This record gives sequence, structure tokens and C-alpha cells, in this order.
Amino acid sequence: MERSSEKQVIIPAAIISAVLFIGVFFSYVSARQKTGTVVLPGGITYLGPTPTATPTSGDTSGTEGKIQIPAGTTWKERTGATFPYAFMYPETLALGVFPDDPYDAITVFHQGTDANANIFFRVENLMTLKKEQYIGNPMEYASTWWQDYAWEGAENVRAFTNSSGLKGYRATYRNSQGKTPYDHVFFEVPGKPHLIIWMSGRLFEPLVFDRMVDSVSWQ
Repeated sequence: MERSSEKQVIIPAAIISAVLFIGVFFSYVSARQKTGTVVLPGGITYLGPTPTATPTSGDTSGTEGKIQIPAGTTWKERTGATFPYAFMYPETLALGVFPDDPYDAITVFHQGTDANANIFFRVENLMTLKKEQYIGNPMEYASTWWQDYAWEGAENVRAFTNSSGLKGYRATYRNSQGKTPYDHVFFEVPGKPHLIIWMSGRLFEPLVFDRMVDSVSWQ
């Protein structure tokens, strides 16, 4: 009778242990597959694309000052929290987001730099920004965007279409030294002319930035 009682206790315990192990295992696998993202604490607040100074000192048109991406790095897909965008990025980048951010902005944590200044992707709402005059005319928006920031003027704005079929505008702006250190990209959002996807190439080598730009899609 004692052995029978022991079996009645041991068998259910073994089943429960097996179920718990399986649950923990699959939770681990799922966590490994998810994109690592850090939510900035409440003390760090991103206020959106308001007229503020944009770091433009120095010539960073080459690789100097860019985040180095090791050869052979795996690329992952990043999707928006508020908007249905997606793009590919190197998994070595430590991405960050801002709580309750209406612009769904993405920044990069990089040693010795300010996460607030490292925002490279966001969705700009022309109505919220009181830029209604540019609705339906995104190229003009890209041509005049520099006026709200610490740039001296637009050097070149050219239209293109990426591999996902999004129509975009690649712009270069002159800084106070008369240089055009990096590109900005503005994408039209299908069916939503009041929204513009903005991307900055300040942090990235041109080939890395170009691959990210070419991968942007809107679901």
C-alpha cells in the first residue's frame, strides 16, 4: 500500500515537472527570438520633432564617427509599436524607444552619446506639426525641413522608390561649415498623406544606412 501511495504522488509530480520544464524552455526560445529593445526611463523625455539644434559639426560623410557594424552581423526586422512600419537593422545595434511616444521614434544607445540625439527613425504627422501645407507635397517638405533645425540650406533632394515600393526623397543639407555630412530620407506613407517617415543617416556608414532605407515597408 505504501508503494502504491508513493507512485500516486511521484507520477503527478513528474508530469507537473515535465510541463513546467517545457513551458520554461519555450519561453526561453521565444525570448531569444524577440528583438531587444530598451524603453527609456521617465527621466529621459523625447518631445518630438520640434525646432531644435541638430548636431552637424564636423564632416562625417565617411566612416569617422559612425557606429561600426562587424562583418557578418545578422540583420533583424524591427516593427513599429504605434504605426505598422517595418525595417531591417543590424542586431548589434542597441535600439531604444520612448514611452507613449506619438511619433513612434527609435533611437540608438551608443557609448559616449546622448540617446535623445541618436533618434534616427520616426513617423512625423504634418497635422500635429502644423505643416498642413505640405500634405500631398512631400518633396517640398523634404526640401524645407532643414529650416526648423540647425542647417544652412538644402543642397540636394531627389526622389526614389525602395525595394518595398515606398516612394521616398533623399535629402542632403548644408551645415555651418558648408558641408553635407549625411543624408536624410523622407518616405510617403501609402494612403496617409499627412504622415511622413523620417530617417537620418548620421550614425551609420552609408552602406548600412542604404540597406536600412531599402528595407522600410508599411503594412
